[in-house]
Amino acid sequence: MAQSIGQQLRQAREARKLTLEQVAQATRIRLHYLRALEEDDEERLPSPVQARGFLRAYARFLDLDLESIAASDQEPAALTTPVSGEDAAASPVVLQAERAQAIFEELGARFRRQREILGLSLADVERHTRLRVRYLTAIEAGKIEDLPSTVQARGMISNYATFLGMDAESLLMLFAEGLQAGLAARRLARARLKPSKKRPAVSSWRNLIPIDLIVGGLLVLFIGGFVIWGALRIVGMQSERLPTVTAPSISDILAMSTATPSLTLTSTPPGANPAAGSNQEALPSTPDITAEPAQATSLPIFNPPAPTLTATLPPFALSAVQVYIVVRQRAWMRVVVDGEEEFAGRVFPGSAYLFSGKQRVEILTGNGAALNVYFNQVDQGVMGIFGEVVYRVYTPDGVLAPTPTITFTSTSTPTPATTATPTITPTETLAP
Repeated sequence: MAQSIGQQLRQAREARKLTLEQVAQATRIRLHYLRALEEDDEERLPSPVQARGFLRAYARFLDLDLESIAASDQEPAALTTPVSGEDAAASPVVLQAERAQAIFEELGARFRRQREILGLSLADVERHTRLRVRYLTAIEAGKIEDLPSTVQARGMISNYATFLGMDAESLLMLFAEGLQAGLAARRLARARLKPSKKRPAVSSWRNLIPIDLIVGGLLVLFIGGFVIWGALRIVGMQSERLPTVTAPSISDILAMSTATPSLTLTSTPPGANPAAGSNQEALPSTPDITAEPAQATSLPIFNPPAPTLTATLPPFALSAVQVYIVVRQRAWMRVVVDGEEEFAGRVFPGSAYLFSGKQRVEILTGNGAALNVYFNQVDQGVMGIFGEVVYRVYTPDGVLAPTPTITFTSTSTPTPATTATPTITPTETLAP
């Protein structure tokens, strides 16, 4: 019975007294691939093309003629088994899964051989590395799925290799290769289960006009429309604010030339007081306007009347004394109404105060130019000049400006007391 290619390779290697580890180190071919070649197991090899390259490198190392083993234009019989139907569709998935398992088994075999060479048991390894026996057994058996997680498996392999004096980096690379093969098998399985989805055909206008250009154009149009709308709105608001002046017609001018009215103002004096015994005060009456026609002999020039600005005072209560104060400057002010102090403190420009009483309202300020007083709706003007101390008393009879008077106080003078006056009494003197 003719020997297979793998058997011939094994015999040539054993004749040279070489181990698989030595062959793997010399040829740079992984150990599990060499074992797959000698066992004629093509499912553990990556692909037929790589299997052929491995065969050539292995045969060249053993000084064997590959042509004498198999024809150069044919795949090796043991490595090329025709598959068909569902087996052909499932072969890539199975191939990747078996490849990953072979890598893990090779990894475990290395650990087991090194441990046996050192004469250690799993219990000894557990005692020194703190790795449980069941995890060590799973690593040596190639059952990575029995480990807690991939990250923990990587740490366990690193610690185990360091303890046994092995190259931890190469073993971790072999472990990563097995993980990649397992991931590729899972991806192929998911691709088979996932139904194929046809991508919708892209319309031709999207190929001609990019979407970003369309979005940019719409944005530019929106901004331009907003600017135009804002400009039109501003122009409309300005046109509404401008007054429209209409020239008088010829008939209005002729009608004005025939009669020119003259205004006569009649008003009640503001100082008038109500009758005795009445609690109400007469307010200033509104001027009466009467028009007196006058003949005009010439055509007048139309001049529109100029507007006049009048200050409107707030409505007062019906009392005998009404005082309205408008503050022009900063000052100190004290107001006493009917003997009771109503206000005392500093006032500021722009403020206004209203006081009303039955008998009198007294105002004292340190800056006469700061207060503008309206007494019974009559403008009295400012109380004085800047920095002048002013004291005013407003009564129903009018405005009083009392001035301080000096009161002389008499001082008692002592009463002179009578004192005795000495008198000279004449005496007689006898002459000799």
